[in-house]
Amino acid sequence: MKKLMLVAVVGMALGFASCGEDDVKDFACDTARDALRAPVDVAIAAFREDETSQTCEAARNAIDSYKSNECGDSHFDAVLEGLPDCSTL
Repeated sequence: MKKLMLVAVVGMALGFASCGEDDVKDFACDTARDALRAPVDVAIAAFREDETSQTCEAARNAIDSYKSNECGDSHFDAVLEGLPDCSTL
């Protein structure tokens, strides 16, 4: 009987420990990330087609907006670092 109680208590403890609020946020962000990246991809493609100060600023702003979102990540950091100084275009 003690072993059964011990197994039940350990199982419940593991169950509660693995059900954190961050799991829900991570799942929601994973789900939303593709939709958040789409406008950034469009802005980057527009800059690559027509390298003007306007398209450069639009790409920078789109990346900054993506990164400032709570679900944003470092996915576009390399692109951001590779963008020129927009005022020189």
